[in-house]
Amino acid sequence: MLAGILTHLRDTLPPERWDSVEIAEDIDILQELAGRVRDGSAIIMPFRERAGEQSLATGGFRQLIEVQFAVGIVVREHDQFLGETRALRFDALKVDLETSLAGWEPPNCVEPCELVGGESSPIERGVSIYIQTWATARFLTGAQP
Repeated sequence: MLAGILTHLRDTLPPERWDSVEIAEDIDILQELAGRVRDGSAIIMPFRERAGEQSLATGGFRQLIEVQFAVGIVVREHDQFLGETRALRFDALKVDLETSLAGWEPPNCVEPCELVGGESSPIERGVSIYIQTWATARFLTGAQP
């Protein structure tokens, strides 16, 4: 699924505003990457899976799994890039990300992406990240994809 999200974002985010799209396997790697990537980079990370009940009473297996992933937007601050200008930069990148993901259904998923929430955080001096959590769902059947 993450490979499909990576490809989708690389294909749909406007290149004039976005530098790159990367994948991190956990929060520590996400933080490390955020300190290294350029302004206007996105970092995708698997977040949480929540399983529902197995829905078939007899013959087979089918369980709905809610899948959450996070996408971080990295903004590097410069002397002239503070306050209102920085906030407007985050807004423009956030709109791009939401336009790309809202309602889109990743490969092997059965529900479109929907926004769960978002939060901003400093990474290091001069680097901030805005992370949005997105949700979709897939079926676990025990069969090979």
